[in-house]
Amino acid sequence: MRDLIPSSRFAQLSRLSRKALRLYAEQGLLRPAHIDPGSGYHTYSLSQLEDARRISDLRALGMPLAAIRDALRVWNTPALGLHLAAHRDALHAQAQQVQAALEGLDALIARPAQPYAVQTKTVAPQRYLGTRGWCAPDSACAVIAQAQARLEEARHRHLLDRGGAALAIYHDEREDAWDIEVCLPLGDGWPVDAWPGGIYHAELPGGEVAYTVHTGDCGGNHGMQGAYTAVWHWLTQQGREPLGGPHEVYLFDETNTADPADYRTEVAWRLRP
Repeated sequence: MRDLIPSSRFAQLSRLSRKALRLYAEQGLLRPAHIDPGSGYHTYSLSQLEDARRISDLRALGMPLAAIRDALRVWNTPALGLHLAAHRDALHAQAQQVQAALEGLDALIARPAQPYAVQTKTVAPQRYLGTRGWCAPDSACAVIAQAQARLEEARHRHLLDRGGAALAIYHDEREDAWDIEVCLPLGDGWPVDAWPGGIYHAELPGGEVAYTVHTGDCGGNHGMQGAYTAVWHWLTQQGREPLGGPHEVYLFDETNTADPADYRTEVAWRLRP
């Protein structure tokens, strides 16, 4: 018991706050060497200062407490290297996320607000190949791109002419999912009766639409929220009622340009007569 020291003195020697000592004790990283059963007074061993230094070093390197606890258990074994390497990999991933966030912020600061002019037009009925399903909002862009590729493959397989730009229709939404139909317009000729994998053919009705065009990538900080807001604001001002969900018409996208800055997407709502 000769090398036991009070928690206050141990905190001074280890350069840790008493609050940190309590947390580390609760987490099983650095438990007191002795707790007086009567007073509940905590004392530590001088030999524990080495563990306290290790904890401080790893905390300074951003390692979570659970990972530090695991590392301390294998400190003098070859397994320690694996724990440190795993944390290094995690830091690399975090650094990439931070760098991407910084680049996004720089682009957002440098990029002027995009003006959105809302117009109306009348569209003719259009036959199309389609596929429809629910997906999480965060995965919508990837789901739409995959659906477009599947529809293009089916069109090529049956030697059908393309009749216009691909589009997505947002039919409905839940708290955690969107009901999206992806459509590939067809030209002359009518497709076969049966399609695999949930693909079908149908006809989009014609009529008047209100629309605007977004330039650039569809997602992220530079996504199409401004375009949607502009069209909806126009509908409100004009007292027009939308018919169904919004359409995204991909005039230029990853299928015909490699640079997202060249993407042009029409955001449109069909209008009730």
